[in-house]
Amino acid sequence: MLKKYSYPNKHKDILIFKEIETKTGVIKEYIHPINTIIKAYVRQLSGNEQNSLEGVQDNAVIEFVINSRTIEVDMFIEFKNVVYGIDGTDSLEFFNTEIHLRGYPVNPKTYSETRWS
Repeated sequence: MLKKYSYPNKHKDILIFKEIETKTGVIKEYIHPINTIIKAYVRQLSGNEQNSLEGVQDNAVIEFVINSRTIEVDMFIEFKNVVYGIDGTDSLEFFNTEIHLRGYPVNPKTYSETRWS
């Protein structure tokens, strides 16, 4: 019987938000309630993984593994005061128990309002 691989504990704190364009400015809306965080397993991509992506090996791309939830590629992740754009999502073996996200650093913006869902 094959042993199922298990990721290390999700012990890193991240926040996920989306941007909403309005006439008065851009609104930052978190996908979780105020004063809450999302626990994630976080790691930098290996050199082989970066080569397969044909990316520059600068350790900028990070993989986040979180429990299943609705995530879209136009959302952003905050981790250790750095904002990451979501490059893509991948459900682990289609079981919908975990989602793998690859993020790349982006320049932070100024928002007219911050909301929590």
